[in-house]
Formats: sequence, structure tokens, C-alpha cells
Amino acid sequence: MKIGKNRSFSRCLLLLIAMAFLAPQGFVAAALAADVSFGSKMVEALGIFLYPFILLVVGGIGLIIFNGIAIRKNAFVKEDVIEPILGEVGRLNVDGARDLCEQYKMPATNILKAGLDRIQDDELDTDSIEKGLEEASSVELGKPFTWINMLNTIGSIAPMIGLLGTVTGMIGAFNVLTDQGMGGDSSKNMAGNIASALWTTAAGLVTAIPTLIAFFIYKTKFGNIAAEVNRLCGEMVFILVRAARNPDAFAEPEEGDPYAMEEEGGPPLTPGIDPMAPAPAPGPDQAPLGPPPA
Repeated sequence: MKIGKNRSFSRCLLLLIAMAFLAPQGFVAAALAADVSFGSKMVEALGIFLYPFILLVVGGIGLIIFNGIAIRKNAFVKEDVIEPILGEVGRLNVDGARDLCEQYKMPATNILKAGLDRIQDDELDTDSIEKGLEEASSVELGKPFTWINMLNTIGSIAPMIGLLGTVTGMIGAFNVLTDQGMGGDSSKNMAGNIASALWTTAAGLVTAIPTLIAFFIYKTKFGNIAAEVNRLCGEMVFILVRAARNPDAFAEPEEGDPYAMEEEGGPPLTPGIDPMAPAPAPGPDQAPLGPPPA
């Protein structure tokens, strides 16, 4: 139930972020009850800076949707796929484990296959296997995080563009003040430049805040997925080493195995001797057990 609640919360949060991107004037105009909408004022005041902000907003929305689809645990690790692979590893069937990794393509199976490929000529070198797992992990987990990091890039660039617009607007305002002085149309022009400067700052913040929130959400989610993948790598190495030292550690006892009773807590058995058979008669050179006959 807790997982379901977290997923519902994440979806609602992403929906609110998308709505804030798509219709910012709907939120702010309703709050301010202004005759002229927030979006209309912003578009009019941004001027040439409108086009970079449009690119950043469209890119941010696309990345939020893309990462919401891509950053899922089932896209990286599936228990019903990993368990058969680990089972083949426990039986030292390396080729079978490789075939399963080839059959089910996903980051976790690609990483496990890279470790299994380091087993050559039935030689078990744990350092080489761990090195292969580490190299494949850096490649397979580095690709998805690139798209997550793009959200951080947009969230960092947007305020910088807003600051550039702010500086440009303030320079224009002081130029008007220098050339025309105070009063009349000069005051109106100076106020327009200052307003344009502040609107670019607001546009940068409106673009940056949702993308940074989404970045931290996806970063945390991806960190949990990466930790799970690393745990599976360590578990595979452990199973492989244990199976190599004791091949029967993961083998199921066959029906009628004389050693099964001993493993289940029965009396110790000797190979080739049936514990249910009657004791053999003493030979001519062997003293009979028990007291001598009367």
C-alpha cells in the first residue's frame, strides 16, 4: 500500500509540474485576479528572451515525461528474470545463464552477462568478474542518468538567462535615465525596461523550479535502482564462489539419494550399505555379538 501511495503522489506531482509549465497564467492570474494575464505580460515583456525560454520549457516538459517513463525499476530489474539466471549460476551452468541474459535484454542482465563473460576455460577469477561487472555497470547506468542530469542543466541555465535579461533591462533603464532624465515619457520608458528585467527573472525561476524538483525526484529514484543492481551483482558473485567451492550447495537432493537422510538430520550413512537391511551373520573368524549361548 505504501508503494502505491508513493506512486500516486509522484504522478500527481508530475501532473502539477506539467500544468504549471503549460498554463502558468492560469495559476497566477487566478491568484492575482488581474485583468491582464500573467502569461500575456510575460510574453510581452520578455522580447528576444522569449525564444530561449520556449526551448527550455519544451525541453523540460519532454525530459520530465521521458524520465517518468524510463526511470522505473521494472525497466532495469525484473525479479522473474533475475531469479532463473541466479539459479543457473548456482548450478554452475554459465552458458545457460548467459543465454538467459541474451534472451532478456535489460541493464541488469547486460551487467550480469559482462561478469559471466569473464569466466573463461572454467577458471574462476573473482577479481576479473567484479571488474567486468563494474565496467558494465558504469556504462549501463550512466546512459539513463544523462537524461536525468539534463533536467539539472535546464534548471541551471534558465535562471542565468533570466539574470541576463535582468541586467539587460536595467542597463536600458539607466540609459533612458541618462539620456532623457526623469519625468514624462522617460519615466515611462525606464519603468518599462525595469519591468522587462524583472519579468525575465520571473520566467527563469518559473522554468527552473519545476525542472529542479523533477531532477531531485528522479535522481533519488535512480539511486535506489542503482543500489538494487549493485546488490544483484554482489549476490551473483557470492553464489558463484559458493557453488564453485561446494557444487552441491545449491543442488536439490535426488529421490532415493542415500545421503539425503543424513542432510535432514538422520543417522550417518556409509556408501553402499542399506541401513534397513538385516545385520550379516558373523563369519567363522568373527566372534558373535552378545553373551555366549548357555
